[in-house]
Amino acid sequence: MAVNHQLYYPIVRLAGEVDMTGCERVSDVLSEVLGAGSTCPRVDLAGVSFMDTTGLRSLLDWRERFIMRNCSLEVVSINPLVRKVFEVAGQTEIIHKSAEFSPPIVSDAHPITDCAAVTEDRAIASFTVSASLRYGKIVRNRVAEMGGLGLFSDEELADLKLAVGEALTNAVRHGSCLPSATVAVRCITSSDKLTVEISDEGPGFDPDCVLQAHSGGEPLEHGRGITFMKTMVDEVLFDFSRGTTVTLVKYPKTAIKQQVAAHCDTN
Repeated sequence: MAVNHQLYYPIVRLAGEVDMTGCERVSDVLSEVLGAGSTCPRVDLAGVSFMDTTGLRSLLDWRERFIMRNCSLEVVSINPLVRKVFEVAGQTEIIHKSAEFSPPIVSDAHPITDCAAVTEDRAIASFTVSASLRYGKIVRNRVAEMGGLGLFSDEELADLKLAVGEALTNAVRHGSCLPSATVAVRCITSSDKLTVEISDEGPGFDPDCVLQAHSGGEPLEHGRGITFMKTMVDEVLFDFSRGTTVTLVKYPKTAIKQQVAAHCDTN
């Protein structure tokens, strides 16, 4: 069935705090939406508990980028506390006339920034947590929830959560030295795979070296984590251009079977 691009409006939902730390996550998702050629995204701020001028400026900058593509960007839901930031700055024209929502309840266990978008062929979610192992359960469960929309079996989800947990542990222990450090998580779900990116601010490492065994036969501590990741998901990639990003790619077994069948049919 063809998609009417004139009527399709991707929804981008933000939650938590949108400040200097969170703006990067917002930009990642809006960049993905813009790159997909989607028209006129709608930004839902009802779940945002705090936004400063940096967050406001980021949204206004992205609005200009969409306008340059002959598109638009509107805020369709907002709570009164965040609306005040727009009012003081004289930027209420970006807000679509819609009902205001009560401010969300702020929880210490909530990610710093939560950003999600649904486009025509994929779902994109991005959030940031403080670099602490106490957020491990939250991150594992959130990733499983984002990627588990009928795509994976319970066994596959368990494998995914283990791989994500190992990547997060390495990011916290080896890539986050400062008390204010954060770990960013980004998920892209399509019909045939889930891609999870876990980023920290660390200087990086040589994956081949950490996988080398000590004289006693045991790999380095984070080498064991990499081994587990490679066992539990289908692809593990590393990027050190901006800190350290570990990318985990997992295909559902049904998709793998279809790929094998298609390959056999062509040979």
